Parts: sequence; C-alpha cells; structure tokens
Amino acid sequence: MSKILKTKVTEMLGIEYPIFQGCMQWIAKAELVAAVSEAGGMGILSSSTFSNKDDLRAEIKKIKALTSKPFAVNLTFFPSLTVQDHEGYINVCIEEGVTLMETAGRMPGDDVIKQIKEGGLIWMHKCTTLKHALKAQSMGCDLVVADGFECAGHPGEKDIGTMVLTALCVEKMHVPIVSAGGIGTGKQMAAALMLGADAVYMGTRFLLSKESPVMDSVKDFLAEKATEVDTALVMRPFVNSMRVYNSALVKDINAREKAGCKFDAIRDDVSGAHACKLFFETGDLDKDGVISYGQVGGLLDKVLPVKEIVDSMMADCEKALCRFDA
Repeated sequence: MSKILKTKVTEMLGIEYPIFQGCMQWIAKAELVAAVSEAGGMGILSSSTFSNKDDLRAEIKKIKALTSKPFAVNLTFFPSLTVQDHEGYINVCIEEGVTLMETAGRMPGDDVIKQIKEGGLIWMHKCTTLKHALKAQSMGCDLVVADGFECAGHPGEKDIGTMVLTALCVEKMHVPIVSAGGIGTGKQMAAALMLGADAVYMGTRFLLSKESPVMDSVKDFLAEKATEVDTALVMRPFVNSMRVYNSALVKDINAREKAGCKFDAIRDDVSGAHACKLFFETGDLDKDGVISYGQVGGLLDKVLPVKEIVDSMMADCEKALCRFDA
C-alpha cells in the first residue's frame, strides 16, 4: 500500500485501508462486516438489528470466527419505536474485544460515554453539522464521521453537503475526520482525502455487494435502474428525516406527510417491517420499498464482491491522487 494512504485512522484502528462500511440495520451482519474487515477496511455491525444482548453477542462471535481483523459495532440514539439495552450492548462489546464503538443520533449521555471509554473502546460519533461534531469532540470522541446530506438513512435537518461538512470539520477540529455521504468511488475517496479527511464511510456501495444479505433481485434492480434522483426524504415533518429509495410506497408516505398527517399514519410504514420484507422475502420495491438508499446509487451500476469493491476503490483513489504528479 502506498504510504500516502496511511492515515491517522488506519494507524489508530490498526486497519490496512481508510475505508469504513456504513452501519445498515438488518444488512450489516456478520458476513458483510467480516468481509469488509478481512478486505482491509473497517466493518461495522448494526446492534439495532438485534433485540437483546445475547443475540448481539452471538453475531459478534460469528464475525470473530470469520476474521481476526478489527471491526466495530454501531449503537443508535435516534428516536425509535423500540428501546435498546445500551448498557448491556456496550458490556458485550467490551467483553468480546470489539475495537470501535460507533454512536449515531443524539449525543450519548455521560454514563454511556464513561462506560465506552473506561471499557477501552475507541469511540466514534456520526455528526451532520459542525456544531454537533464539536460537541462530540468536547465529550471525548476519538474520531468523528462527517455525514453529509447525500447520505442514505438519517442526513440531519440542516441539509449540509459532504464537501462542505468534511472541509469544515477538518478545518475546525483536531480529531480525525471520516467523510461520509454520497461516496462510492475511488475518485470520491481521493477528493475526501484531499479535503483532509482520514477515511471514508460507505453504506450504499456495500449494500450493493455480493456479501450483502439482501435479495439478489433487489440489489440487481437498484444497480441497474436507480439513479441519483431516485431518492426521497421521509419523516421530515417529524424532525427525523431519512433518505430512502423513492418507491411507490414512499411517494404515498410523502403525500400523507404533505397533507399534514400525524406520525401514527405512517408509523407502520417506516418501522422497518417493510424493509425486512423487501430485503429478505418479497423483493417488491413498490409495495415494501422503504429502504435507506443514498444519492451515490446513481454512480453504482454493478453488484460486486466486497474485496473487489475495496481493491478497486484503493486503486482508483491512488490513481486520482497521483494524477498531477510530474
């Protein structure tokens, strides 16, 4: 690997490449997480997929059976219809030797932060504004994900693009910055590194991987048909915006929101039940299509093995960084 791609993040985490696999509920499970870590990046397991700490522990053990390389676990603090056992989940991560704890949503409480830090976990928090990122840094965060508006899932409510947010965080902060939102190619990775980021973070790119557990028919459709304009935001009236693929169901949800509906009118549609049916049972994007999907989908036209994704990202990134060499 070129020395130019050794960053503060690769050194801190003991990983080969500055590439993170984004946390995706229901999708970021053992096989995908282990494949990314084994390929030299940082796989991230979604703890929200599991209803209790014993199931989380079992999935972590699966990862450890598939790779000896570092991996992370995500803990979400977004508004949710279910309550997670945060304390229990963190204890499991400490006991199982997880390297990195990613938190997302609102800032964790002092008790949670203390438990993470005293347990020897490296702490990374996902932020959608500079103010949010500076707060995380002041609370002892070891690195920050600058998550731009183009991202799949929750982009925040201020609509700050990745190019600006990454640059702001790099300029104003001293902890390493991981650039996220709309990144899926080596050239984009080079751009993020040139802005001063120490790694990139990709969800949609790894959704469209061979190791992603989503039905092949869904992945193939998204790769072949979805463009950069085929996403929409749901739950914006409820200050919990989420970027999703713009299916027929999503269009219907947006119409109800525009008409001034209460949250109960869309609760079942955005609960995750439709996404699970789509991913693993029906494959029906119009009927069950409430799935997180980023604008970068417009740049992605193939479903590839994780190792090929990582290797091609690195090759294209290095080529882009060397473009103006004499």
